[in-house]
Amino acid sequence: RTFSGGSDGAFRKDTTQWVVRVKHYKTLVPDLGTDKIRNVMDMNTHYGGSAAAMINDPLWVKNVVSYYGINSLNVVYGRGIIGTYNDWCEAFSTSPRTYVLLHDDGLFSAESHRCEMKYVLLEMDRILRLAGYVIMRESPHFVNSVKNLAAGMRRNRHQRDTEDAKNGDEKLLIRQKKDWRSSKAASE
Repeated sequence: RTFSGGSDGAFRKDTTQWVVRVKHYKTLVPDLGTDKIRNVMDMNTHYGGSAAAMINDPLWVKNVVSYYGINSLNVVYGRGIIGTYNDWCEAFSTSPRTYVLLHDDGLFSAESHRCEMKYVLLEMDRILRLAGYVIMRESPHFVNSVKNLAAGMRRNRHQRDTEDAKNGDEKLLIRQKKDWRSSKAASE
């Protein structure tokens, strides 16, 4: 379960940490763990820990390893879960699949130096199903930036504390893609 830049200890810590995180996520998004959320994309996985923490839930997870991050796809496959690489500064090939839940764990923090995150946010919106959710775990800077952009996209959004509320380095932003129409279209 090792790769360049990783260790068994880091793997075990990650696994334990994700069990706690997913339990917290289920309090924020009650549909998680039910048959209402059947397909999930972890957009910036390292060891596949979030997928492993949901292994008994009625869903499947596509784990995405950043093309420019640490190559940990062998660890993901070693757990018996699926994964792929992607460069988030480019489009993600989804045909014909869309996702009910997108999970971002530090993707914006890791990739913002390479491309404008507003384009990544638009790509996320494209591959997210109507009524789908995004759970974003990022620095407060990126949570606030995305919260403002999501308002312009007319997305429901709620900022929350992580499972460790004392940790000021990370915040959560829960977004939901809702159907919206202009007032003119609604009256027709």
